[in-house]
Amino acid sequence: MPPRPRLPPLPPSSKWSTHFPARYLPVSPDKNTIRKTFGRVLVTNPSLADKFVRAMGIREGEVIVENYAGVGGLTRSLLSGGDAVGEAKKWIESQSSVEGGSGESSPKTKTAKSFPRWIDDIAPSGNGAKKSNAQPVTAEQPESTDITLVRPKLVLASEGSAELITRAYDYPASSLTPSVKFTIQEQLKGNLINSDLTGTTYHAVPVAQSSHDPSLLLSHSTVYIWPTLPALLSDPLVSPHLEVYDPAAPPGPQATKRPWDAEPPKITMVCQVPDSPIGEQLVAQWVGSAVGDLGQERTWVWQWGRVRMALLVGKSLYDRIMAKPGDLIHCKLSILSQALFDITPLPPYHHVRNVDKQSKITTDRPVKPSSKVPKSSIPPVGLPPSNPLQIPVDLPKTTTYPTDFFPLPKTATSGPLPRPTLLGLMMTPKRESPILASQKDAWDYVMRRLFVRDTLTLGEGFSNLSFGAASLLPIIESETDEYRGIPVDRRRVVRELEVEEWARIVDVFDKWPFKPDNLILDSSNNEEFSREVGQD
Repeated sequence: MPPRPRLPPLPPSSKWSTHFPARYLPVSPDKNTIRKTFGRVLVTNPSLADKFVRAMGIREGEVIVENYAGVGGLTRSLLSGGDAVGEAKKWIESQSSVEGGSGESSPKTKTAKSFPRWIDDIAPSGNGAKKSNAQPVTAEQPESTDITLVRPKLVLASEGSAELITRAYDYPASSLTPSVKFTIQEQLKGNLINSDLTGTTYHAVPVAQSSHDPSLLLSHSTVYIWPTLPALLSDPLVSPHLEVYDPAAPPGPQATKRPWDAEPPKITMVCQVPDSPIGEQLVAQWVGSAVGDLGQERTWVWQWGRVRMALLVGKSLYDRIMAKPGDLIHCKLSILSQALFDITPLPPYHHVRNVDKQSKITTDRPVKPSSKVPKSSIPPVGLPPSNPLQIPVDLPKTTTYPTDFFPLPKTATSGPLPRPTLLGLMMTPKRESPILASQKDAWDYVMRRLFVRDTLTLGEGFSNLSFGAASLLPIIESETDEYRGIPVDRRRVVRELEVEEWARIVDVFDKWPFKPDNLILDSSNNEEFSREVGQD
């Protein structure tokens, strides 16, 4: 029986800058209309990638859409279900048997465009020997492989850099995104995206079958463009692999979509998020787009139900998502993420309680309450049962090294990093959340305004919402069933407010007849609209 087709292992991380120059990382599918994505960081260590994938808990029949796939280090772990290290050994052994079994040299002859072009860096060392220079393991050794690994049904790797996807995946040049634009109306014919985007334009989203692994599809595209993910899931090469939810619907993407309260689909969105303001804006948009009510028709990937997201993010973004009330870095993103998603840390681990705003400290710090009064103990009104974020006390700290990431992080030592450059998160949308779709803009407005000075008490900062807003404080403090959430004492400090308290503040403000007519703060610019993020 012939060996299963598989991608060749990547070269040692010391060779990445030779075969995959860092200058290709920010490149977009079209330099004229899509801005570059700076701050990209990739995991180079296959052992580290395997730990991340195993902790994800891949389910039977899983379809994984990997965004910002880079050169495929994480892709190889995903395809193997978390055994990229073992797959690399099998690939090398198969090459050794080809060389040693017939007494002939390897059939691969390196040319300028051969694949893999790094063959000399991973080739067996002659005469069927199994020694190789393939990517070494530099972090902690992988866990025992005695556990049963589950391979996904399909992995779709999306990468915006034409040079990287061609070099790293052997992507066919004929499938590269053309420099032409397709109108939204043309895409609507295939029921790929929502009609509320009519009039805007974006690039076609190509999908091609990998010639090296039957479970791998490739796409020269970027999630920087908002409709990309729905288009990928609706592609004729992807849609047949998705579980059919509505057998009565016509065959195709529509039959695979499901309501929010259905069982979550076996779809996972994976991303090595750029460690930059662009990456943070993307995640904030993904989080905010999950707002909705039961029975409401959803948009974006949420048309397929509660799609989970497995993310590798920079320290600053991780800390803001995971910050708890009272933490120095607690913010609007913390509240929205924890209100809308069940969040679990994934490897690499290194959670720091009450971290500083620059995410520089590496050890826990105690939280010193500033409010003169505690949170109200009255049961909340009109909210689903809460499931607060829980961080395991015994959560380990993963040891990583500069060579575990590409480009190399700026550090003065080659020893262990004080904290991993990227940290893992699994974010699964909650069935019910305390944020009503009709109040989404109100939540955004109130939190932005109050977090401008988060060390003030509610009473001190409330006038920042609008002229005359202070008159609402007695209502917010009252024990009434007329408003959602729980009463909030005006002496409570903004940074320490919990989601039940925010629900009361927002509900009272939203029902105020004199609230501002326009609650959408003018924090956007032309670049925001050009990249289409947020059109949900």
